[in-house]
Amino acid sequence: MTMTLGDAFNERKKVGAELEKWTNRLRQAGFLKREFTTKSIEGDGSFEPEPGSLRVSERHYTIEECQSMIESLIAQDQDLALRISATNQVATGTVVDLDGNERTLSVPALLVLRNDIIPKLEEVARATPVRSEDVNLIEEADGHIVHRSIKRIERKREIISEQGHKIEEIEIEGYKVVDVTEFGGPRRAVWDHVDRIQAYAAGIKQALNDANRTELVELEEV
Repeated sequence: MTMTLGDAFNERKKVGAELEKWTNRLRQAGFLKREFTTKSIEGDGSFEPEPGSLRVSERHYTIEECQSMIESLIAQDQDLALRISATNQVATGTVVDLDGNERTLSVPALLVLRNDIIPKLEEVARATPVRSEDVNLIEEADGHIVHRSIKRIERKREIISEQGHKIEEIEIEGYKVVDVTEFGGPRRAVWDHVDRIQAYAAGIKQALNDANRTELVELEEV
């Protein structure tokens, strides 16, 4: 039966689960346990289990059975791992990069892009400064804008009216002015760049899916 690269990855997961199961069985294969309560541990009738208190664990597999199965599973896993490694060198997928160029890449190259490069590119894109919108713009030039915010500095005081009532008045003592110069790009341009990176990531994922349909190579007999 023909096995693809994707099939081999799935098969290794199954083998790994089986290996974990038989390793746990190996841990349990080294002992039996007999547990009970008794009235006395000395003289006649010592260590006689009280009715209904005896619990005995059984060994379902011997150490040798478990070791034999584990050895077989490890050999199967090694064979799959080597065949996957060899297939990765010949399996390829085609993707359109951020410059619009179509590139045919090996599986390792695609994995590096997906797992390492793309996350960094997106992190940098999202960290790119953007210019604020809906602000009090006082200057605009190539590469930067300057906007200003103004906040009143107020002080409250109480006075007594002619009728003897307390009245709270607010006095304006001045203004706090903040001028901000921003060098970021237009918000839409940054968003569009993030979208292109995400489309690139989707293309890489599809290229890997295509590569995973490559037939698994056979190992040469030594």
